[in-house]
Amino acid sequence: MGHLDADYVAEVIRRLERIPHDGAPAWGALRKDTLIEHLVWCVSHAMGRSAKVPRAGNRVIAAVMGPLALRGWLPLSWTARLPRSLRTQGIETREPGDLETLHALLEEYLTLVQADELTPAPHPCFGRIGVDGWDRLHVLHFEHHLRQFGV
Repeated sequence: MGHLDADYVAEVIRRLERIPHDGAPAWGALRKDTLIEHLVWCVSHAMGRSAKVPRAGNRVIAAVMGPLALRGWLPLSWTARLPRSLRTQGIETREPGDLETLHALLEEYLTLVQADELTPAPHPCFGRIGVDGWDRLHVLHFEHHLRQFGV
């Protein structure tokens, strides 16, 4: 598994550019624009900048499922969603933005990590996973969605 670094960010942006505007995902209901908004939210959330998301997991999920997922031993679900209790509160895992927004945000994220100035937010289910956990999770998550669109 790769790491979230400048080369990987450039590769992700190139792959996202290859998704046709009307490209259909292999599963799920995302479109190219909503996928990018979702990725913008994920990076913003990791940086502590998104709307507060209440904890959605529990100690078992954080202690057992989190490490298994972060090591790649437990695949990300094709149908994972925020719990209904959070969705009914109007919480969404999307923020306005386009490919340029995502690219700039990822560059800023990397700059903060390299300067040791990022204090990442807790993951909604896995809790405090730190910079290294977010590194692994972002790569797993991006790859999950890139596979979803066949790029």
